[in-house]
Amino acid sequence: MIEIGKVRLFRVDEISKKLSVTTHTLRRYLKERRLNGQKVGKSWYISETAIEDFFRSPYFKPKSKKSKK
Repeated sequence: MIEIGKVRLFRVDEISKKLSVTTHTLRRYLKERRLNGQKVGKSWYISETAIEDFFRSPYFKPKSKKSKK
């Protein structure tokens, strides 16, 4: 994680570990603009705000738990 002023930026590999999602999936979301980020050199950086926006977006649909009878 990098902090620039009050902005916190995360690399794809950091988010991947925290969310248990592959880096390939996150990079695909970035290319499809489902998740906002900025590529600097060869690395993608994603702000904390962009992650929050992703979870509020229609792209994020949590799986519902099946109820047991």
